[in-house]
Amino acid sequence: MASIFRRLFRRKKQPPLVCALALDDNGSPLMDSPDHVHTNACFIDFEPPALLELFQSQGCASCPPAVPSIQAAANSPNRLLLTYNVTAFDGGDWKDTLARSTWDQRQRAYLRRWQRKSLFTPQVVVNGVADTSGANGAADMDEVVQRAREAVHTAMPFHILLDANDTEIHIDSDAPVPITGYTHVGFDGLGGLVGHEGHQGMAQAPPQPPPPSVMTHDIMVAVYQTDDQTVKIGKGVNKGKKLLHRNVVTSLTKIGEWSGGNVTVSLPSARSAMPGGVEAVAFVQAGAGGPIVAVAKI
Repeated sequence: MASIFRRLFRRKKQPPLVCALALDDNGSPLMDSPDHVHTNACFIDFEPPALLELFQSQGCASCPPAVPSIQAAANSPNRLLLTYNVTAFDGGDWKDTLARSTWDQRQRAYLRRWQRKSLFTPQVVVNGVADTSGANGAADMDEVVQRAREAVHTAMPFHILLDANDTEIHIDSDAPVPITGYTHVGFDGLGGLVGHEGHQGMAQAPPQPPPPSVMTHDIMVAVYQTDDQTVKIGKGVNKGKKLLHRNVVTSLTKIGEWSGGNVTVSLPSARSAMPGGVEAVAFVQAGAGGPIVAVAKI
């Protein structure tokens, strides 16, 4: 139960005392009723897990001394570290044994979103909105995680709960589903209003604006190895040094989209079918390099 509570976003406002719920003919609640209307009372005041994405390279001189402290700072029940090895520092003498160009693209997506012109490793991206090199220890990581949580609260003003069972991902949210077919109404430049059918008329009353909504988010699943891997680097600037790899990501898959309301998506494979030493995490992200607004281990 506590693990579920940790997946809920903190709300600063005091929640109301009631939550509307449809009843069946016998007066029993319909928990999955389409008529259910969420209020703040449906969501409890707990922080969700923070997703820490570590971009590292066996060819980077800074990684062997820095990565252990990053891993220690991420060692918290409410934080999950994922490791992506990148090719940026591969040289002629040594090529990273775990690097993938796919992970290069993921790191660069954050840099493009933040309009940066350079990259570095090690880099820890927290919830897709804040980053650090991890060089300043646990206190710095704590500050970055807190800053990331606050940024996500700003980016997602609605509640969102992400949960998983053996075969499905379920999103429960009070974010409204976007209104389809809405046409913005504005002035035609001649002093008249243009309605949704394109007619002019001075007597037309301005229509009500659509309710606030959220942009389309990607529902992602990352599969990672839970067993630590230590690689002894044979050549290059780190020759003879060992680099510990933790929670190395082996696949990252988009399995659906969410743009408000409640959504259920099937997992690519059942959790019970995963081999030993392999786990997965689901998260909801506002496009490549965007904020990660919900996280849940599968």
